[in-house]
Amino acid sequence: MKNRITFYLFLMALIMLDAVLIRSPNLIGKIGLWFYKYHYLRTFPKALLTVALVIGISAIIAEIIRYVVKKELIKRMVAQVILFLLAAASLILLAKVVMVFSQGTYSHTGILFKFGAYLLPAIIFVVYIYASITLPRLAIPVIESPVLESNSNSDGN
Repeated sequence: MKNRITFYLFLMALIMLDAVLIRSPNLIGKIGLWFYKYHYLRTFPKALLTVALVIGISAIIAEIIRYVVKKELIKRMVAQVILFLLAAASLILLAKVVMVFSQGTYSHTGILFKFGAYLLPAIIFVVYIYASITLPRLAIPVIESPVLESNSNSDGN
């Protein structure tokens, strides 16, 4: 439990960092935010809320999957496949963001803004990988063999 608290504190720090980076475009980036009506990124509180919602929804999905495995509603392997697919989708999103911000007008928005855009899908990837690593392991029931019990009770007599 202590490790999960530490992870979520680390996640909150990354959310703050990402909001600061996304809110730091250069002049061309600020004009682009105004022109394309990205009102949810214009101020720091709005950027923080946007990033926190996206990461929060990802963390809630991961926690729901952990809970379902803990209650033994689905098998651990199925949950790992689901989390792997979600992590792969976040990597695909990261690749798309890198391609978009490497060309056209987005390439002139400023290095901090671009790093903030890259950081968001990377954080989502970390959330799903962490959830996959920390999935609860199910207890394996111990089946006692009657042959072993009869040998241990005889004590050589």
